[in-house]
Amino acid sequence: MVNPPHVLVGGEALFDIISTNVGLGLGGSTTFEKRAGGSPFNIAVGIRRLGTKVSFVGKLGVDQFGDALAAFLETESLDISNVIREEGTKTTLAFVAVDKDAKPEFRFYRDHAADFSLRSEELAGVQPALFSVFHCGGIVLAEEPSASAYASLVDRFFEQDIPVSLDPTVRRSLISDPDSYLALLRNITSKVSILKVSDEELQFMTETDDFDRAVKALPMKKGALIFVTLGKAGSSVYRDGNKIAESPGFPVKMVETTGCGDCFMAATLSQLAGNSVAQLAEIGAEKLAASMRFANAAAAIVATRVGAAGANPTQEEVEAFLAKRAK
Repeated sequence: MVNPPHVLVGGEALFDIISTNVGLGLGGSTTFEKRAGGSPFNIAVGIRRLGTKVSFVGKLGVDQFGDALAAFLETESLDISNVIREEGTKTTLAFVAVDKDAKPEFRFYRDHAADFSLRSEELAGVQPALFSVFHCGGIVLAEEPSASAYASLVDRFFEQDIPVSLDPTVRRSLISDPDSYLALLRNITSKVSILKVSDEELQFMTETDDFDRAVKALPMKKGALIFVTLGKAGSSVYRDGNKIAESPGFPVKMVETTGCGDCFMAATLSQLAGNSVAQLAEIGAEKLAASMRFANAAAAIVATRVGAAGANPTQEEVEAFLAKRAK
Protein backbone atom coordinates (compact mmCIF):
# COMPACT_ATOMS: atom_id res chain seq x y z
CA MET A 1 0.00 0.00 0.00
CA VAL A 2 1.24 3.47 -0.92
CA ASN A 3 2.48 5.45 2.07
CA PRO A 4 1.68 8.30 2.50
CA PRO A 5 -1.71 7.91 0.81
CA HIS A 6 -1.94 9.07 -2.80
CA VAL A 7 -5.42 9.26 -4.33
CA LEU A 8 -6.15 9.07 -8.04
CA VAL A 9 -9.39 10.80 -9.05
CA GLY A 10 -10.88 10.40 -12.51
CA GLY A 11 -13.79 11.91 -14.39
CA GLU A 12 -15.20 15.11 -15.80
CA ALA A 13 -13.74 18.58 -15.36
CA LEU A 14 -15.89 21.50 -16.43
CA PHE A 15 -17.10 24.94 -15.49
CA ASP A 16 -20.23 25.32 -13.40
CA ILE A 17 -22.14 28.47 -14.29
CA ILE A 18 -23.91 28.93 -10.97
CA SER A 19 -26.98 31.05 -10.35
CA THR A 20 -26.66 33.63 -7.59
CA ASN A 21 -30.47 33.85 -7.36
CA VAL A 22 -31.09 31.24 -4.68
CA GLY A 23 -34.49 29.57 -4.89
CA LEU A 24 -35.41 30.76 -8.40
CA GLY A 25 -34.17 27.73 -10.36
CA LEU A 26 -32.66 27.92 -13.81
CA GLY A 27 -35.69 29.47 -15.45
CA GLY A 28 -36.01 32.31 -12.97
CA SER A 29 -32.30 33.11 -12.49
CA THR A 30 -30.79 36.22 -14.07
CA THR A 31 -27.23 36.35 -12.70
CA PHE A 32 -24.58 33.63 -12.65
CA GLU A 33 -20.97 33.07 -11.51
CA LYS A 34 -18.42 30.88 -13.32
CA ARG A 35 -16.77 28.27 -11.07
CA ALA A 36 -14.35 25.43 -11.85
CA GLY A 37 -16.16 22.17 -11.16
CA GLY A 38 -17.38 18.74 -12.16
CA SER A 39 -17.91 16.21 -9.36
CA PRO A 40 -14.51 14.41 -9.63
CA PHE A 41 -12.73 17.75 -10.11
CA ASN A 42 -14.40 19.07 -6.94
CA ILE A 43 -13.51 15.89 -5.07
CA ALA A 44 -9.88 16.00 -6.17
CA VAL A 45 -9.49 19.60 -5.02
CA GLY A 46 -11.34 18.83 -1.78
CA ILE A 47 -9.04 15.92 -0.92
CA ARG A 48 -5.94 18.02 -1.60
CA ARG A 49 -7.16 20.90 0.57
CA LEU A 50 -7.60 18.39 3.39
CA GLY A 51 -3.92 17.48 3.15
CA THR A 52 -3.82 14.27 1.08
CA LYS A 53 -1.79 13.91 -2.13
CA VAL A 54 -3.95 13.73 -5.26
CA SER A 55 -3.53 13.09 -8.98
CA PHE A 56 -6.28 13.88 -11.48
CA VAL A 57 -6.87 11.73 -14.56
CA GLY A 58 -9.15 12.95 -17.33
CA LYS A 59 -9.29 14.92 -20.56
CA LEU A 60 -9.40 18.73 -20.55
CA GLY A 61 -10.61 20.78 -23.50
CA VAL A 62 -8.10 22.65 -25.64
CA ASP A 63 -9.72 26.04 -25.13
CA GLN A 64 -9.51 28.91 -22.68
CA PHE A 65 -11.71 27.05 -20.19
CA GLY A 66 -9.53 23.92 -20.34
CA ASP A 67 -6.40 26.02 -19.81
CA ALA A 68 -8.05 27.60 -16.76
CA LEU A 69 -8.96 24.18 -15.31
CA ALA A 70 -5.39 22.92 -15.71
CA ALA A 71 -4.05 26.08 -14.07
CA PHE A 72 -6.54 25.69 -11.20
CA LEU A 73 -5.34 22.15 -10.50
CA GLU A 74 -1.71 23.22 -10.54
CA THR A 75 -2.45 26.15 -8.21
CA GLU A 76 -4.07 23.68 -5.80
CA SER A 77 -0.89 21.50 -5.95
CA LEU A 78 -2.53 18.54 -7.68
CA ASP A 79 -0.53 16.27 -9.96
CA ILE A 80 -1.74 16.63 -13.59
CA SER A 81 0.72 14.24 -15.24
CA ASN A 82 -2.22 11.96 -16.12
CA VAL A 83 -4.30 14.75 -17.69
CA ILE A 84 -4.88 14.39 -21.44
CA ARG A 85 -5.37 17.29 -23.89
CA GLU A 86 -6.62 16.74 -27.44
CA GLU A 87 -6.92 19.36 -30.18
CA GLY A 88 -10.50 20.02 -31.26
CA THR A 89 -12.06 19.22 -27.88
CA LYS A 90 -13.90 21.75 -25.76
CA THR A 91 -14.83 22.18 -22.11
CA THR A 92 -18.31 21.23 -20.88
CA LEU A 93 -20.36 24.03 -19.32
CA ALA A 94 -22.95 23.17 -16.66
CA PHE A 95 -25.55 25.74 -15.66
CA VAL A 96 -26.66 25.23 -12.05
CA ALA A 97 -29.39 26.80 -9.93
CA VAL A 98 -31.17 25.99 -6.68
CA ASP A 99 -34.95 25.71 -6.83
CA LYS A 100 -37.51 26.74 -4.21
CA ASP A 101 -37.04 23.39 -2.44
CA ALA A 102 -33.25 23.89 -2.16
CA LYS A 103 -32.59 21.19 -4.78
CA PRO A 104 -30.00 21.92 -7.48
CA GLU A 105 -31.11 22.01 -11.14
CA PHE A 106 -28.57 21.27 -13.90
CA ARG A 107 -28.37 21.88 -17.65
CA PHE A 108 -25.24 20.78 -19.57
CA TYR A 109 -23.83 22.23 -22.79
CA ARG A 110 -21.37 19.84 -24.47
CA ASP A 111 -20.07 20.69 -27.93
CA HIS A 112 -17.17 18.30 -28.77
CA ALA A 113 -16.80 17.76 -25.01
CA ALA A 114 -13.33 16.71 -23.91
CA ASP A 115 -14.32 14.78 -20.78
CA PHE A 116 -16.62 12.36 -22.61
CA SER A 117 -14.13 11.75 -25.45
CA LEU A 118 -11.49 9.99 -23.31
CA ARG A 119 -10.45 6.61 -24.79
CA SER A 120 -9.12 3.52 -23.02
CA GLU A 121 -5.78 3.62 -24.82
CA GLU A 122 -5.17 7.14 -23.47
CA LEU A 123 -5.05 5.68 -19.96
CA ALA A 124 -2.32 3.16 -20.74
CA GLY A 125 0.28 5.17 -18.81
CA VAL A 126 -1.63 5.14 -15.51
CA GLN A 127 0.15 2.89 -12.99
CA PRO A 128 -2.27 1.62 -10.29
CA ALA A 129 0.57 0.56 -7.98
CA LEU A 130 1.44 4.23 -7.42
CA PHE A 131 -1.89 4.94 -5.75
CA SER A 132 -3.68 3.94 -2.54
CA VAL A 133 -7.19 4.32 -3.99
CA PHE A 134 -8.88 5.21 -7.30
CA HIS A 135 -12.02 7.33 -7.16
CA CYS A 136 -14.18 7.23 -10.28
CA GLY A 137 -16.81 9.81 -11.13
CA GLY A 138 -20.17 8.69 -12.46
CA ILE A 139 -21.18 11.23 -15.10
CA VAL A 140 -18.45 10.07 -17.52
CA LEU A 141 -19.94 6.56 -17.30
CA ALA A 142 -23.09 7.76 -19.09
CA GLU A 143 -21.55 7.97 -22.58
CA GLU A 144 -18.92 6.32 -24.77
CA PRO A 145 -15.98 6.25 -25.19
CA SER A 146 -15.34 7.65 -21.69
CA ALA A 147 -17.56 5.01 -20.04
CA SER A 148 -15.43 2.12 -21.31
CA ALA A 149 -12.21 4.03 -20.61
CA TYR A 150 -12.94 4.57 -16.93
CA ALA A 151 -14.48 1.11 -16.53
CA SER A 152 -11.20 -0.35 -17.83
CA LEU A 153 -9.28 1.65 -15.21
CA VAL A 154 -11.61 0.38 -12.48
CA ASP A 155 -10.87 -3.16 -13.65
CA ARG A 156 -7.11 -2.62 -13.48
CA PHE A 157 -7.26 -1.35 -9.89
CA PHE A 158 -9.69 -4.11 -8.89
CA GLU A 159 -7.44 -6.81 -10.37
CA GLN A 160 -4.49 -5.46 -8.36
CA ASP A 161 -6.57 -5.44 -5.15
CA ILE A 162 -6.32 -1.65 -4.77
CA PRO A 163 -9.44 0.04 -3.36
CA VAL A 164 -11.85 1.66 -5.81
CA SER A 165 -14.35 4.35 -4.85
CA LEU A 166 -17.43 5.47 -6.80
CA ASP A 167 -19.81 8.42 -6.61
CA PRO A 168 -22.44 7.95 -9.37
CA THR A 169 -23.54 11.63 -9.40
CA VAL A 170 -26.57 10.68 -11.49
CA ARG A 171 -27.66 13.38 -13.96
CA ARG A 172 -30.73 12.05 -15.76
CA SER A 173 -30.52 14.63 -18.57
CA LEU A 174 -27.21 13.10 -19.68
CA ILE A 175 -28.39 9.48 -19.75
CA SER A 176 -29.39 8.46 -23.28
CA ASP A 177 -29.63 4.72 -22.52
CA PRO A 178 -30.76 4.18 -18.90
CA ASP A 179 -30.61 0.37 -19.09
CA SER A 180 -26.99 0.29 -20.32
CA TYR A 181 -25.99 2.97 -17.85
CA LEU A 182 -27.52 1.11 -14.91
CA ALA A 183 -25.91 -2.14 -16.03
CA LEU A 184 -22.49 -0.46 -16.10
CA LEU A 185 -23.04 1.19 -12.72
CA ARG A 186 -24.02 -2.14 -11.18
CA ASN A 187 -20.97 -3.83 -12.70
CA ILE A 188 -18.69 -1.19 -11.19
CA THR A 189 -20.41 -1.16 -7.79
CA SER A 190 -19.66 -4.88 -7.53
CA LYS A 191 -15.92 -4.01 -7.57
CA VAL A 192 -15.73 -0.97 -5.32
CA SER A 193 -14.71 -0.81 -1.67
CA ILE A 194 -16.35 2.60 -1.11
CA LEU A 195 -19.63 3.78 -2.64
CA LYS A 196 -21.22 7.16 -1.91
CA VAL A 197 -24.83 7.74 -2.95
CA SER A 198 -27.48 10.32 -2.17
CA ASP A 199 -30.95 9.18 -1.22
CA GLU A 200 -32.16 10.05 -4.75
CA GLU A 201 -29.31 8.15 -6.42
CA LEU A 202 -29.96 5.10 -4.28
CA GLN A 203 -33.60 5.13 -5.36
CA PHE A 204 -32.60 5.51 -9.03
CA MET A 205 -30.17 2.59 -8.87
CA THR A 206 -32.53 0.20 -7.03
CA GLU A 207 -36.04 1.48 -7.85
CA THR A 208 -37.02 1.53 -4.18
CA ASP A 209 -37.16 4.35 -1.63
CA ASP A 210 -36.72 2.00 1.33
CA PHE A 211 -33.07 2.55 2.29
CA ASP A 212 -32.56 -0.79 3.96
CA ARG A 213 -34.04 -2.71 1.03
CA ALA A 214 -32.20 -0.54 -1.50
CA VAL A 215 -28.81 -1.10 0.12
CA LYS A 216 -29.39 -4.85 0.14
CA ALA A 217 -30.33 -4.69 -3.57
CA LEU A 218 -27.00 -3.20 -4.62
CA PRO A 219 -24.49 -5.74 -5.99
CA MET A 220 -21.69 -5.01 -3.52
CA LYS A 221 -18.76 -7.25 -2.67
CA LYS A 222 -18.37 -8.46 0.91
CA GLY A 223 -17.03 -5.79 3.26
CA ALA A 224 -17.64 -2.83 0.94
CA LEU A 225 -18.83 0.42 2.52
CA ILE A 226 -21.91 2.31 1.28
CA PHE A 227 -22.22 5.90 2.47
CA VAL A 228 -25.72 7.34 2.04
CA THR A 229 -25.94 11.13 2.24
CA LEU A 230 -29.22 12.66 3.41
CA GLY A 231 -28.61 16.40 2.99
CA LYS A 232 -29.13 18.39 6.18
CA ALA A 233 -30.20 15.17 7.95
CA GLY A 234 -26.61 13.87 7.82
CA SER A 235 -25.38 10.49 6.61
CA SER A 236 -25.35 6.76 7.26
CA VAL A 237 -22.93 3.97 6.35
CA TYR A 238 -23.79 0.36 5.54
CA ARG A 239 -21.73 -2.80 5.19
CA ASP A 240 -23.00 -6.17 3.94
CA GLY A 241 -26.56 -4.82 3.89
CA ASN A 242 -26.55 -3.57 7.50
CA LYS A 243 -26.39 -0.02 8.82
CA ILE A 244 -23.35 0.18 11.04
CA ALA A 245 -23.11 3.90 11.85
CA GLU A 246 -24.82 7.23 11.29
CA SER A 247 -24.03 10.87 11.91
CA PRO A 248 -26.38 13.88 12.05
CA GLY A 249 -25.93 16.93 9.86
CA PHE A 250 -25.04 20.43 11.01
CA PRO A 251 -27.55 23.30 10.75
CA VAL A 252 -26.04 26.23 8.85
CA LYS A 253 -27.26 29.28 6.96
CA MET A 254 -27.42 27.83 3.46
CA VAL A 255 -26.17 29.83 0.49
CA GLU A 256 -26.41 27.00 -2.06
CA THR A 257 -25.78 23.26 -2.12
CA THR A 258 -23.70 22.64 -5.26
CA GLY A 259 -20.67 20.56 -4.32
CA CYS A 260 -21.83 19.51 -0.84
CA GLY A 261 -21.97 15.84 -1.79
CA ASP A 262 -18.62 16.11 -3.54
CA CYS A 263 -17.08 17.64 -0.43
CA PHE A 264 -18.53 14.82 1.69
CA MET A 265 -16.87 12.33 -0.68
CA ALA A 266 -13.58 14.22 -0.58
CA ALA A 267 -13.57 14.33 3.21
CA THR A 268 -14.45 10.64 3.43
CA LEU A 269 -11.60 9.68 1.11
CA SER A 270 -9.18 11.95 2.97
CA GLN A 271 -10.08 10.05 6.16
CA LEU A 272 -9.98 6.52 4.68
CA ALA A 273 -7.23 6.68 2.04
CA GLY A 274 -4.29 4.47 2.93
CA ASN A 275 -6.41 1.54 4.05
CA SER A 276 -6.23 -1.64 2.00
CA VAL A 277 -9.31 -3.44 0.68
CA ALA A 278 -9.14 -5.81 3.65
CA GLN A 279 -8.66 -2.99 6.16
CA LEU A 280 -11.63 -1.03 4.81
CA ALA A 281 -13.78 -4.13 5.31
CA GLU A 282 -12.81 -4.21 9.00
CA ILE A 283 -13.09 -0.54 10.03
CA GLY A 284 -15.34 -0.28 13.08
CA ALA A 285 -18.51 1.73 13.66
CA GLU A 286 -16.87 4.30 15.97
CA LYS A 287 -14.21 5.25 13.43
CA LEU A 288 -16.74 5.40 10.60
CA ALA A 289 -19.06 7.62 12.64
CA ALA A 290 -16.16 9.98 13.33
CA SER A 291 -15.28 10.01 9.64
CA MET A 292 -18.87 10.90 8.72
CA ARG A 293 -19.01 13.65 11.35
CA PHE A 294 -15.90 15.20 9.77
CA ALA A 295 -17.36 14.79 6.25
CA ASN A 296 -20.73 16.24 7.30
CA ALA A 297 -18.93 19.26 8.76
CA ALA A 298 -16.93 19.80 5.58
CA ALA A 299 -20.10 19.58 3.47
CA ALA A 300 -21.92 22.00 5.79
CA ILE A 301 -19.17 24.57 5.25
CA VAL A 302 -19.61 24.26 1.48
CA ALA A 303 -23.35 24.92 1.88
CA THR A 304 -22.50 28.36 3.30
CA ARG A 305 -20.58 29.30 0.12
CA VAL A 306 -21.20 29.53 -3.62
CA GLY A 307 -20.35 25.97 -4.62
CA ALA A 308 -17.98 23.98 -6.86
CA ALA A 309 -14.26 23.32 -6.37
CA GLY A 310 -13.32 26.66 -4.86
CA ALA A 311 -15.81 26.22 -2.00
CA ASN A 312 -13.94 23.24 -0.51
CA PRO A 313 -12.63 23.91 3.02
CA THR A 314 -9.17 23.23 4.37
CA GLN A 315 -8.40 20.80 7.19
CA GLU A 316 -8.01 23.74 9.57
CA GLU A 317 -11.41 25.16 8.63
CA VAL A 318 -13.18 21.86 9.26
CA GLU A 319 -11.43 21.38 12.59
CA ALA A 320 -12.36 24.92 13.66
CA PHE A 321 -15.98 24.30 12.62
CA LEU A 322 -16.11 21.11 14.71
CA ALA A 323 -14.37 22.72 17.67
CA LYS A 324 -17.04 25.46 17.81
CA ARG A 325 -19.81 22.89 17.90
CA ALA A 326 -18.10 20.83 20.59
CA LYS A 327 -18.47 23.66 23.10
